[in-house]
Amino acid sequence: MNLKSRLSRLQTDSGSTVTGTAPKPPASPLRRRLAALRPERVHAQAATGHDTLSIAALTDALGGELLADGVIRIHRHIPLTGKLGCVELGTLRPDPLLPGEPGTRNLRQVYIDTETTGLSGGSGTLAFLLGVAVVGNDALSLTQLLLTRFAAETQLLSAFAASLSANDRLVSYNGKSYDLPLLLTRFRMQGLAPPFGGLPHLDLLHPVRRLFGRRWPDCRLLTLERELLGFARTDDLPGSEAPGAWFDYVRHGHAGRLVRVVAHNRQDIISLAAAHSALARAVTEPHACGVDLPALARWMAKHDEAAARALLLQDTASLCDDGRRLLGHYCRRAGDWQQAVTVWEQLAARGCSDSLLRLAKYHEHISGDLVAARDCCEQLPADAAQAQRRRRLDRKLQSAARPRGCAPGIEIDSTAQ
Repeated sequence: MNLKSRLSRLQTDSGSTVTGTAPKPPASPLRRRLAALRPERVHAQAATGHDTLSIAALTDALGGELLADGVIRIHRHIPLTGKLGCVELGTLRPDPLLPGEPGTRNLRQVYIDTETTGLSGGSGTLAFLLGVAVVGNDALSLTQLLLTRFAAETQLLSAFAASLSANDRLVSYNGKSYDLPLLLTRFRMQGLAPPFGGLPHLDLLHPVRRLFGRRWPDCRLLTLERELLGFARTDDLPGSEAPGAWFDYVRHGHAGRLVRVVAHNRQDIISLAAAHSALARAVTEPHACGVDLPALARWMAKHDEAAARALLLQDTASLCDDGRRLLGHYCRRAGDWQQAVTVWEQLAARGCSDSLLRLAKYHEHISGDLVAARDCCEQLPADAAQAQRRRRLDRKLQSAARPRGCAPGIEIDSTAQ
């Protein structure tokens, strides 16, 4: 009896059939659970598909260079010609000015945006794509650092740190709440000194909310692009898909969506630079850009109240009640009582009790027209303060009606010689 016959007999005796291979042992409960969660890791499935790329092929596809083992650097020199929506790229300048900023800062504006492995942050989230850009006199210099494996995070962070200097100011969109705190955590976890601890930081989300928060449905970057820059993206991979796209490449080598993430990040940074210049234009041309004038005036008044008052005086007819109240406040502080009274009378005619109160105070203490003050007081809502003011005005009116030198309660005979 040969070996094959003997194996066949043993399998027959054990109740098995001959298949040419030994039967697989049953999977353990843990292995079955892992297979249900991540079958590609348990079974080590081979990465297949037309978009599967090696590190070298991905570097070529992105037009980058391999900076270190696991880090790709992509550099673009974008001429400031043509338009982005309604914004002429030639209008981009190295130093756009917003209210309160000096004309000569001697700071380099560094536009920054990240793509991360999760949208909720936390110590387990890392930035796998870091993009920075600087506006020059004739071009936008944009560099992206792409991480292709976990172990190269230190090299990526070090390359980012080397791109910054002490004369930089970071400009981001929601970077104060998300990007910078996340990067700070990653630098600390890798034992590296954060390079941006002492750098100033302008988060454009805050001025956008200030100027357009009551005008737009929301203040997302896509909304800013549509409402302020005048364009909408086409064939753009949503930022919410970026984590999955990166893990697809790390696990399987699938690069199709990761290439689109790089393009999405590049557009974010270009839009960020354009938005900075567009916001500076919105401050100087608020009517053309649909700016919330009272909000802009409040912002300007922190640094130049006269400029804020002049802004509101440009077109008083189109001001909302909030803007009129603000104008009256600035005129009172500047001593322009005539303009302040005009504004308060317009608001009082619309039922504004605060303006009625200011008119009553003005006539009582400034103009001396006690009758007008008493009339304004009568129109105020009845409360203890209104009653006290009315009694005080009545006393003043009675005192003013008495002849000089006459004590209260003493009548003078007008016929006496």
